[in-house]
Amino acid sequence: MSFFSFFYSNLARFKKFKGLGFEAELWEDKQQEAANLIDRLKSVVTVYTREIVMNNVMRGRWGGAESWQKRWDLLHELEGRHSELGQQIDFSDLKHDVESVFIFDLCSPLASSVRQSIETAKTDAAKSLSARFGSPVTDLDGWNKSHEALRSIVSSEENLFERSRSENVARGILSLAESAQQSLKEGFSIELKLKDGLIDRLKVLEGLIEHRPMNVSSQLINWADDHEAFSR
Repeated sequence: MSFFSFFYSNLARFKKFKGLGFEAELWEDKQQEAANLIDRLKSVVTVYTREIVMNNVMRGRWGGAESWQKRWDLLHELEGRHSELGQQIDFSDLKHDVESVFIFDLCSPLASSVRQSIETAKTDAAKSLSARFGSPVTDLDGWNKSHEALRSIVSSEENLFERSRSENVARGILSLAESAQQSLKEGFSIELKLKDGLIDRLKVLEGLIEHRPMNVSSQLINWADDHEAFSR
């Protein structure tokens, strides 16, 4: 009686029943097994998708013919394919990593141009110090202090690639340029000459990075692909 009570109370839940030899399977059990399998498959799919996208992003970024448009298209295509299959997978971490590399490609040429401009200005400042103190140097204390101040002017941002993940690197480059500009003018009467449009672009990127995730426009993609824009 206990068996038949159990059987009839769960009749709607059985997938199949083979007789009193009792070969029965419950729908809910099979559904749970399927759900567990799908979760494991999602983990595998997430790993493979990440490897495919990040390999594409990191391969031949400098000097290669691959455009950032194709890299973003690949990510969106894979995401769309998974949605078509009913796989609701959270790719926000992957998108963040791709965007971080994108930001590095946007900002790295600007940082390089700023560094070159500052180093050129520091060379001019050193020449002016040589003319000012003469040869041989009579004011050794003044010479040392002036050169110490010149050496303290930072010309480059360190670890730009790693910092692009979590920091507003455009703001850092902009701050570095403005600080060097002020120090060179006040301490050495040297004007820091930056490429036309560089500061304006840094300000645009500063605002976009501050509100990540970014809206990836065709203009941004062109900027990221043109590595030589500010080295000409």
